[in-house]
Amino acid sequence: MSYYASFQGRVYLGKRDPLGNPIEVRSPGNVADLKLSLKTEVLEHFESQSGQRSLDHRMIKSKSATVSMSVEEFTKENLALALYGTAVASTGGTVTNEPIGGVAPMVGDRYFLAHPKVTTLVVKDSAATPTTLTLGTQYTVDTDFGAVQYLDTTGLIAPFKASYAFGDVSEIGIFTQPLPERYLRLEGLNTAQSNARVLVELYRVAFDPLKELALISNDYNKFDLEGSLLADSSKPYDAVLGQFGRIVQL
Repeated sequence: MSYYASFQGRVYLGKRDPLGNPIEVRSPGNVADLKLSLKTEVLEHFESQSGQRSLDHRMIKSKSATVSMSVEEFTKENLALALYGTAVASTGGTVTNEPIGGVAPMVGDRYFLAHPKVTTLVVKDSAATPTTLTLGTQYTVDTDFGAVQYLDTTGLIAPFKASYAFGDVSEIGIFTQPLPERYLRLEGLNTAQSNARVLVELYRVAFDPLKELALISNDYNKFDLEGSLLADSSKPYDAVLGQFGRIVQL
């Protein structure tokens, strides 16, 4: 009986507890591609008696495997994994008299507040009796990005000072965390065999940092994650199933 394969399914990633068990397991969302590549480094021996220098033996020096996956959902958890960062929820607050634009602000230039997601913005100059700038006449503001552009500064004394409230945001740093290891699980369907179910478990995947992130694109964005499959010493050595992972046909 022929057994053809074309897989789809849901991927799950989890951290590992000290005993090697998966914890905090979640799905990264839609994964367009998931690939496992195996490789061996081989030492070859050539005989030196026949005059043909024929290959007569091969010895495996090392075994390795890599995992690659294309993730389409730009969640804060996915980005934190790809960027070696941590997703942090920053709480909103208020700012009083933040200088913006320096001692000689230029009309038409764009200046940035310390925080995005701005509300109740008031901009004043530095006169003894401060003048409150008029929105739409003397300046404009992009409240989402926290950006100010001056339109007319005639008669005003710099530096200008901004007072405002700002909202909660999620922030993700870059290269703030060590190399991340994840347990990977695919709960798959073989669409070439009437959606027969297939389970794939990879016990330890050490992910490399993101190679490329398309920040401007005309296509649906996705990012590719690659990593190395590591032996899991928390699993007892099994001559049949090993310490790397397993594929189960259900």
